[in-house]
Amino acid sequence: MTTLTTPFAEQESRQTKWVLWFAWVLAIASAGIGAYGLFLRFVLGHAGANYGSYVPWGLWIAAYIALIGASAGAFAFAAVIFTLRKLRYYSLARLAILLAFGAFAAGMTNVWLDLGHPLRFWKLMLQTSFTSIMGWMSWFYVIYGLILVVGLFITRNGVIPKFMERYSWISFFFAIVFAGAEGALFGVVGARALWESGLTPILFLVEAGLFGLGLVAIGGFIFGCLEKQSARMLSVVMLIFLGLLLLFKWAEYTTALYASVPAKVEPIMTILTGPFWWVFWFFHLGLGILLPALLLLFGRGNIWSTGIAGGLIAAMSLASKLNLVLPALAQEELKGLAHAFTGPGLVFAYFPSLMEWLVWIGTLGLGGLIVLIGFHIFNISAPTYSGSSNR
Repeated sequence: MTTLTTPFAEQESRQTKWVLWFAWVLAIASAGIGAYGLFLRFVLGHAGANYGSYVPWGLWIAAYIALIGASAGAFAFAAVIFTLRKLRYYSLARLAILLAFGAFAAGMTNVWLDLGHPLRFWKLMLQTSFTSIMGWMSWFYVIYGLILVVGLFITRNGVIPKFMERYSWISFFFAIVFAGAEGALFGVVGARALWESGLTPILFLVEAGLFGLGLVAIGGFIFGCLEKQSARMLSVVMLIFLGLLLLFKWAEYTTALYASVPAKVEPIMTILTGPFWWVFWFFHLGLGILLPALLLLFGRGNIWSTGIAGGLIAAMSLASKLNLVLPALAQEELKGLAHAFTGPGLVFAYFPSLMEWLVWIGTLGLGGLIVLIGFHIFNISAPTYSGSSNR
């Protein structure tokens, strides 16, 4: 049996340990802040949130979509590594599975708390319609979660059994279907022109791959398993995905604006020039695409540049999904509807409340703690071996 990777302990420097300790402090602080937000959520209910009848989805749904996509992308990366037997990156792939699980847990917590009655979530699975994509997705979530747990269990001691290649091959296709189906949830909504498009599931796939790679890059940087060769590989792949994302966004926006269909032009103009224009131009395009692209282009193979670029891509995923969810909902289906009725929830303007921000921060802390604790429970720092499960 041959050792395939260098133990993490040999790669850790004082600098890496400092980053890891900072991650612990940040995760614990975020979870503590989120605990207060969770208290407010169950005491105040949905009255503590700023969404309403016209804009029923807000920060939590955008965070859920971004985190689920990042989870699918990170897991797809791990599956490709195991399927293609890229032995040098096996430890990074094991970490990617753990990161996928942490992001999945954080994302599902966001959508769970968005439900009117969170304790009745089981009804979506057992009392749903077979023609409902959301009903099917609820079962996809269960299967996907089990796949992640099994993957972590199989590789828990650093021994990669031979059948892991076939398991990863099947898992990779499921991750693709999973991410694409997530996009189909929006792509089939004919009442929202911004969402309804055959390109929507494709955009979800591209963004899932990009966000997942960004998560792996920053995770590898924090845990000290990102070396020059893996940093170079991630840089090249992330640049490809950034280029694809720019191409598809350009195609989607320019064709819609040229066609001048009001139902689609209005939400796009809201994104580009509306009250929160800076979310698109500064956070999504600037910090989420252009700056990471420059870091990857001029610092290819540099561990710090790759880690920071990955962190920016992963963090700015929220901006991308906010621009997907909110502008489509913030449009009047009928002209004058905003003034026809008045009431606490009958407004088209939305900005997250303090409770929503606190809960969102708490879910990130939860995901971070899962990864930090799982790093030791699943012995991610152990050397990785190939062969049977017996040493």
